[in-house]
Amino acid sequence: MSETVRLIERAGKPAAQRRQGLVPVVIYGAGSESLSLSADAKTVDGILSKNPRAVLKAELPASGTKDVIINEVQREPLSKKLLHIDFHVIDLKAELDTKVALHFTGTPAGVKSGGVQTVELHELEIRTLPDKLESVFEVDTSALEIGDHLLVSDLPKHEGWEVLTDPETLVVKILPPTVTEEPAAEETEAEGPAAVEEAAEGSEGKEA
Repeated sequence: MSETVRLIERAGKPAAQRRQGLVPVVIYGAGSESLSLSADAKTVDGILSKNPRAVLKAELPASGTKDVIINEVQREPLSKKLLHIDFHVIDLKAELDTKVALHFTGTPAGVKSGGVQTVELHELEIRTLPDKLESVFEVDTSALEIGDHLLVSDLPKHEGWEVLTDPETLVVKILPPTVTEEPAAEETEAEGPAAVEEAAEGSEGKEA
């Protein structure tokens, strides 16, 4: 069952709204008029922590409810306090283009051998019906050895999703361990006497 977010008329400047525990929002899409409203920041934050791609019921001040998804979130860089939210009105029977976060599970075999996992892609672009949306797409990397990688085309298929990201896009790779080369002890020792001898010869030349 969809969660309901109650939207209220926006009154005052955004800063004043935030001091009252509200977050300014804009709701638009699906042929609806764009509206500037406000929502309870704590309620929205709770929804974001559970499922940022959830389909919600937006309760409007004077025109019933609309099905929406959270399209954009703006936060204060340091405190992470909500600054602004965009709600996108959707048709539950129509496919929509969106993104889903990739969540990597398991410890790669190559990492256990000293390698380093490097993530190149953090979100997957998909086309799907609203009821097929999920908060994350899990990718198991436990079988990857040093030198292995995954492309978008290697990801498991998900029922009801059309992947829009280029299939040749690199998702994750396992790099060999980084080795810092140091001068060999033998070379240092060999250079020592030679350097002393050259210095001595130079000194004798000056005295002559």
